[in-house]
Amino acid sequence: MIRAVTFSIVFASALICCGDLYAAAASVVPGITQTQSAYIARDHPFADGPDTFAVVAAFAGGYAHYIMPYTAGVEIDRRGQAYSLRLLWYPDHRLRLGLESGWTTLYSYELKDVETSFGETDASLSLSAVPLLAVFSMQIVGPISLSAGIGGYIVRSHAKSFDVTVDITRFSQGWMGAVAWSRILSFGPEIGMELKWYGATEFGDGVLTMQLQAQISIL
Repeated sequence: MIRAVTFSIVFASALICCGDLYAAAASVVPGITQTQSAYIARDHPFADGPDTFAVVAAFAGGYAHYIMPYTAGVEIDRRGQAYSLRLLWYPDHRLRLGLESGWTTLYSYELKDVETSFGETDASLSLSAVPLLAVFSMQIVGPISLSAGIGGYIVRSHAKSFDVTVDITRFSQGWMGAVAWSRILSFGPEIGMELKWYGATEFGDGVLTMQLQAQISIL
């Protein structure tokens, strides 16, 4: 938990620092502010005026890859899928706050003809996680934004051997970090791609995801 909190504090500080640098640059080069305002007014349907706000739903899905070392002596399948739903409050400035959940695979493996004291059997194990995160996000330059989250993961272990299935669910504290690129379509929604790292710190699990993302304003 300490590592997750430390990451989020550092990440938030970096976002604030980016904002301060941007403001400093704007004071020296006024055209920067004009360019950013023009971008928001022209391309961003969720913040089209100085006093507006919106609640935005971001749906994402794509590839997940388990990136942490695994030393149990079995070959694991690190490839999987990740889906997420993020609700963000867009105020009249660039820092956005919200919640994120979803589902992602972690890893899995299958063993054939395993010798045990009870006889021979096939065995399999798969791990997945449901993120439960408080998220903050900031548009940095044009269509590029950075996001970070803190909270936890419901980690589910699904094992099977001798035709017996065992499911174990535990909670792990964790964090998330992401960078996204997005673009507005002519008919309204915003689509893009997001590179994201989910980290369940208590169990040392982590996945890197690459997702297609669609955003719509719901309020």
